[in-house]
Amino acid sequence: MSRWKELPAALADHERRLIAQLRRLKDHSGLSLTALADRTGYSRSSWARYLNGRQPVPRGAVEELARVCAVEPTRLVVLCEVAIRARGRAGGGITGGARR
Repeated sequence: MSRWKELPAALADHERRLIAQLRRLKDHSGLSLTALADRTGYSRSSWARYLNGRQPVPRGAVEELARVCAVEPTRLVVLCEVAIRARGRAGGGITGGARR
């Protein structure tokens, strides 16, 4: 398993929970960020930003990770939706994200 950097202190709890789940899923899959990028519509650098808490994780990326890891996406999508709503209330307003 990879060793992850500590998430930014300013990261909201909802976002932190989502990222922790995504990190676990990615680690359990055994996929590198490069392999994850090869299997999804998101670049290696995008995955690095999402999983290190430097950029909000778009719902599409959550769905793609679940698909690639062959897991039911509902729980992850709910966590993502909660994080998106919390961002909106906090003034972040980011609800999507560019596919790269």
